[in-house]
Amino acid sequence: MQIKDINKDTYRSHLNVIIVMAIAVFAALGVGISSVLIHYLGGPEGDNFVWNLLGVSTGGLIAAACLKKLKHSAYFYEVAYVWDLKQELNQINRKLTHLKQAINSGNVDAMIIMLYNYHGSRQLWQLDDNVLNLQELELELIQLEDKIRQAGLKLDPSQYQRSLLDKF
Repeated sequence: MQIKDINKDTYRSHLNVIIVMAIAVFAALGVGISSVLIHYLGGPEGDNFVWNLLGVSTGGLIAAACLKKLKHSAYFYEVAYVWDLKQELNQINRKLTHLKQAINSGNVDAMIIMLYNYHGSRQLWQLDDNVLNLQELELELIQLEDKIRQAGLKLDPSQYQRSLLDKF
């Protein structure tokens, strides 16, 4: 996955609309399906927990399936990109200890992965207005870029591929 330029305002507005619509669809389906199940299958004693649970679960599954299907539409582009970026960075963060050790040993693949991780994290944090640790991230990026220069390498985040992670 490559890092792409994303318009922050478009991302935030589309994300807000998608969240509101997903909640509305989930709520409507959950309540509607539960009501239908209780009407036709519920007992007069009023113990309809199972039917409510089944209705809400079905509504949630339908809403999730709709989101998954719409993920590849143009409207979802920015939100889907950020979702995929978060998943990619999650994969990297699971191997962070091994990657940092490999960087200290001069491993080029580890440097490419961490370069991608730092650039992707910076973009993600800026899009989500999570700037608390941005200075620390920038310092780590500068230190990594210094190690890359000292090794005489010219590396770029665009060189990253998920297959590089398999080595760690």
